[in-house]
Amino acid sequence: MKKQISMLLATACAASLLAACGGSGSTTTDSSSAADTTATAASYYESAQKPDKLVWWVHDGMHQEDGSEQWIAEFDAKTGIDLELDFIDNNEYTKKLELAYASDTVPDTFDLNGETLGNYAAQGAIADLTDLVHESGLYDKVDKNLWDALTVNGKIYGVPRETPSAIVTYVRKDWLDRLGMDVPTTYDEFIEMLTRFKNEIPECTAPYTAPGLKSTQALPEFYQGATADYVKVDGKWVDGMAQDNMLTALQNLQDAYTAGLIDQEAITNTTSACRDEWYAGTVGCFPYWGGLWGETLTVRLKQNVPDAEVIALPPIEGATYLYSAPSVQVISSKLSDEQVASVYKYFIEYMHDGGEGQVLFQSGVEGVHWEQDGNNIKPLPTISKPAEVFQKAWITPWLAITPMTAADKNVEISQAVSDSLAVVSANAKNISVFPVSEQRTMITSDLTTARENIISRVAMGQLTPEEGMAEYKAQAETLNVAQALEEMNANA
Repeated sequence: MKKQISMLLATACAASLLAACGGSGSTTTDSSSAADTTATAASYYESAQKPDKLVWWVHDGMHQEDGSEQWIAEFDAKTGIDLELDFIDNNEYTKKLELAYASDTVPDTFDLNGETLGNYAAQGAIADLTDLVHESGLYDKVDKNLWDALTVNGKIYGVPRETPSAIVTYVRKDWLDRLGMDVPTTYDEFIEMLTRFKNEIPECTAPYTAPGLKSTQALPEFYQGATADYVKVDGKWVDGMAQDNMLTALQNLQDAYTAGLIDQEAITNTTSACRDEWYAGTVGCFPYWGGLWGETLTVRLKQNVPDAEVIALPPIEGATYLYSAPSVQVISSKLSDEQVASVYKYFIEYMHDGGEGQVLFQSGVEGVHWEQDGNNIKPLPTISKPAEVFQKAWITPWLAITPMTAADKNVEISQAVSDSLAVVSANAKNISVFPVSEQRTMITSDLTTARENIISRVAMGQLTPEEGMAEYKAQAETLNVAQALEEMNANA
């Protein structure tokens, strides 16, 4: 990729992540590091000067083969900012950030997910953007619930690139029609549907597939509102895995898995493997992201099964669809206050400006990714997959956090996308960013392994739900989950 950043592959470890917060690659016309203690957010914002250079790290969005180099050139031309963009694979992203902090090569701006935002904020690794967000007016343009979901100790440390999506359950409506069945609305009806898919649809190899069994989000029908993660109950953070409703969830998983209603490969399945099964036309239900994926799952399935019909299932009684934690754009705290304001104003705010910048971040480059069609943006074929149209650069147009004010830059939404978005909008619930807790961070890996192991063994019938719960509580006590919860509630 153009202007890739050289990474120091030092022997840094996660513990050193924020021990030596490094410098920045950005330069501004006034790059003084001496803070004016009498300055206000208003003065920093108003006097912010455009940076000459900007270093941006990202782990999702447009790949090089789909025109990121052309996009960088267009950004440079429109803004006059020399942008260095490093697209890092999701599996390597966290480790590279750790190494960047340890080696003093931290990018100016980068994205974090909601699960890690609090830790970076607590360690002083990212800038507090609260005053800038309010001073710029961006706060009032965005749904307050979204700000509330990502606020850490009352402060805003990052701006969401787009509204988070939620997982909904997609169902083969043509299979329901073949069996003369209505769309299920209760758990019993749902299990009957899966059972009939298994027994009466010859091509069905998995009535229901999922990447693993631990995620409430990915198996909402079986969890019935329970969760294996931390969750707020009556305003207090608790360990969801230790709550009484997990017994019902574990029993549901065991009954369905041992009966062959859940993909027998689910325990070790990857997301891509689940998608491939779905595309092949051998799966009856697949919980996956609403919006764009509603169209993608339909289009690619129909390439193999032309008569297939897909619907986004409204949640059955007791099931909960959950939004993902928002991915947020943050700014390195090692920049001066002036530089932070500069990066915020000329990069983050630019991508949500309702006009030129937002079009660029959403739809890409005119003539490469889209063309004008009356008052609409007409997507062009994707460079790497000409049979499919280009959908987004870095921001999904229909998930933008701010409205498009340019009257001639409308984006038409397909029926499959709008249908799944309607289900999300009507039913999904937000999840909050986890409060800061050193103990939670320290035990996350071991606790996740324990949860996954116990849920898998219960599902396979190696443990009863009661035995699984007892074993989990013992491991949670050993790992001192109680301390993690105490810290989370103290910092909430």
